[in-house]
Amino acid sequence: MKILVTGATGFIGTQLSETLANSGHEVRCTARSLAPNRSTTLEMVTCDLESADNLDHLTMGCDAIVHLAGRAHVMSDDPATSESLYLSANVDVTRKLAQSAARTGVKRMILMSSVKVNGESTTIDSPFTSQDTPNPQDPYGRSKTQAEQALWDVASSSGLEGVVIRPPLVYGPGVRANFASLIGIVNRGIPLPLGSIQNKRSFVSVDNLIDCIATALQSSNAEGQTFLVSDGHDLSTPELIRSIASALHKSPMLIPFPPALLKIAATTAGKRGAYDRLCGSLTVDIALTKQKLSWTPPFTVQDSMQRTVDAFIQSRDSR
Repeated sequence: MKILVTGATGFIGTQLSETLANSGHEVRCTARSLAPNRSTTLEMVTCDLESADNLDHLTMGCDAIVHLAGRAHVMSDDPATSESLYLSANVDVTRKLAQSAARTGVKRMILMSSVKVNGESTTIDSPFTSQDTPNPQDPYGRSKTQAEQALWDVASSSGLEGVVIRPPLVYGPGVRANFASLIGIVNRGIPLPLGSIQNKRSFVSVDNLIDCIATALQSSNAEGQTFLVSDGHDLSTPELIRSIASALHKSPMLIPFPPALLKIAATTAGKRGAYDRLCGSLTVDIALTKQKLSWTPPFTVQDSMQRTVDAFIQSRDSR
């Protein structure tokens, strides 16, 4: 199979393209700039998907597309100015790519969406499902919702098979942002007043996500489906910290503290968003994904966390 991977130099794309190539697929990778030290078996094409008028040169000759490129969620974005940026990068590009795929005879296009299409939080006992009515709460989530609809619109009027995957937070070797910061905090032994938090959050390791993508590329049951994906084992924030500490071979510095007081303190300090992400619940139900794709996450949380932490330490030591 010849597969086009957009956003191929990103956190997910780098590892996905290598995995697909190692599995015997021909892989065409596109990104704004070429990355060094990439496998010579990959066909690398530089392209600015937003500014290009036509993407047929990318999709021509491909059997499938995994569309990862787009504007990532940035918590510091100003909602007043970011909406148009997200729409251009996430919605317009998806529509343009799907139209090119349909014109050039691509069979299947997988869109990497986000659980933020479903919303921002759940209760512990009521996880998100793929059948839920979309409830995005910010410009990024709204853009992903509209990107999904753009794919469905093209698929419904052509022979293109659309597939949507909505991951929660993705971690793994090379992860950055908040997850890497948390590893650093645990590694330094900084006390955290999170010992009394009783929540549940879904995560997905990049290895499990890639395995799900690879399965969805070839499954006859994937067409027209929206799949939620996770490791299949939800964690509370204290459990997450203990898992990181275990991989670091350290004892976690978790201090019991009343969640209500923590919430008040975070709100007063203007950190309510951080409180919600650390102390709130966000879980996904992957039963449909497992049933339709005959798929089970092959990598355990423990193994995935160990690989993530090992890569973090190696990167730190090489600086």
